[in-house]
Amino acid sequence: MKKVFKSLLAVILFAVILVPSIRSNAAVAPSAPTGLGLYGQDGSKFGLRWALDQNIVICGVNNHFGYEVTVTTIKGKKIGVYDKNSIDNGYDSDFQFKDNKAYMFITNSKMAKQAFKFKVRAYVYDETGAKLFSDYSAEKIIVPRAKVTNLKATSRSTGRITWKKIKGAKSYTVYVSSDGGNKYKRQGTTKGTTYTVKGMKLSKVYPVYVVANGIKVKKKKYNSTKPELKESNTATIKIYLTY
Repeated sequence: MKKVFKSLLAVILFAVILVPSIRSNAAVAPSAPTGLGLYGQDGSKFGLRWALDQNIVICGVNNHFGYEVTVTTIKGKKIGVYDKNSIDNGYDSDFQFKDNKAYMFITNSKMAKQAFKFKVRAYVYDETGAKLFSDYSAEKIIVPRAKVTNLKATSRSTGRITWKKIKGAKSYTVYVSSDGGNKYKRQGTTKGTTYTVKGMKLSKVYPVYVVANGIKVKKKKYNSTKPELKESNTATIKIYLTY
């Protein structure tokens, strides 16, 4: 009986000491990402962001994690799937973390021409090194700002802006800054792809950007998504003595 008791006690001690350790090292699926949005845009390069789950580091066996971003057209046609993680992309400037947010920078010309959707799923690595995925986030609709293709001074106080069309846009609104980009003022709206800015001064730099309006997605209409980075997709006009 004593031998049996000692054997049973040894099993219990083994369970108490080792099982918690085993459980603490077992991988669990991370939570689905939330807080999706647009950080910024530079031509065909987009900074997409979402909230960083602080617990994701402890979900995997070796504290490594990553994100998979799927980008589609509004109708659901796949544009691209992008995957970055803390092992292969730990020092990649296109994969960053700041202020409890994760940022992934993606370059794709198709995203600059039309409204698109993106969704994100997080993952960690399990005991075999395989990826253990979260559920997908809710989809986020992004409407890009129009890409300015030409800036030309047309007189000593006016400049003409030309930009590329955004698929489905009903009109475009031009915003201009007279203080170097700190504040932007709405100049006007047009259904075309050119606009003349008036009242400009010689040798002064005027940052500008163009917002696409009225893009219909199901029963809702969207304008260009407001980015975190105010100067997203801006260009500048400067009028010299000759034009």
